[in-house]
Amino acid sequence: MGEESRVNTDYYFIMVSEIEFNIPQQSPNFIAGWYINEEICDGLISFFEESPDQKPGAIGKGVDKDFKTSTDVTVIPTNPDDRIQNYLKKLEEVCSNYIKKYPWCSINHSLWGINTNFNIQKYNPNEGFFGWHSERSTTVDLVSTRHLVFMTYLNNVTDGGETEWFFQQVKVQPRKGLTLIWPVDWTHTHRGVTSKTETKYITTGWYTYKIPNFDYTQYNGA
Repeated sequence: MGEESRVNTDYYFIMVSEIEFNIPQQSPNFIAGWYINEEICDGLISFFEESPDQKPGAIGKGVDKDFKTSTDVTVIPTNPDDRIQNYLKKLEEVCSNYIKKYPWCSINHSLWGINTNFNIQKYNPNEGFFGWHSERSTTVDLVSTRHLVFMTYLNNVTDGGETEWFFQQVKVQPRKGLTLIWPVDWTHTHRGVTSKTETKYITTGWYTYKIPNFDYTQYNGA
């Protein structure tokens, strides 16, 4: 009798563990965006095209053209060029809007900001960030300190070119000046959809928590 009871109890727990609770789907997806001036976008494109530091786009393990194909310019946030500083000022306004929309993200706001380099990226036709990925998937280097990701579309793309989020089932078409912010973790796994006919320019980077006594010189030029 005792043995039979034990077996039935085990079976009961197995069955219960397979029952999924139905969470209401009206929950927010925490992806939000606002527009910045088109002139700032034009300035960033010219900064990119003038840069002697263009290089093949890389992911954490290096260049992998099956996963991502682009041309990137890495930008130090303390770069004094007006085109960079004007962008960062507008980006701060967008971030303030995001915090107003989702105030809980701003806990310990004094401890996070744009502490590391960001990228301006160019995707020619048939290029893209093909692989599904999130922005905090390792503890290597400063990746683990990432809090939010930002991205600005610097030009319009009408033939493909969307950013697609896997779990949220959201696609956003590139619109000049549209600046998006979203959380960095696996919950917001995403990819870039290829355009077969058009070139896409974006800027992208992260708001990170600052590590006390860490030497950020190589990341921000301080």
